[in-house]
Amino acid sequence: MARFQARPREDGRGPYRWAHVVKTAQGFAQGTIYHQSGDDLSEADTRELRALCDRMGFELRRAS
Repeated sequence: MARFQARPREDGRGPYRWAHVVKTAQGFAQGTIYHQSGDDLSEADTRELRALCDRMGFELRRAS
């Protein structure tokens, strides 16, 4: 189980901040000021999240 952070890839309009990835009933989302700690994701969730970030143009990093 691991926690991750995501942000849009740099496109010259940034800077963009890293936000924790949370799992919702609708799928994955970036955390907000109301939900700042990221959720622990399983290996299957991690693979799905990586594919989604690649497809949607987001950078992904593992949070410590």
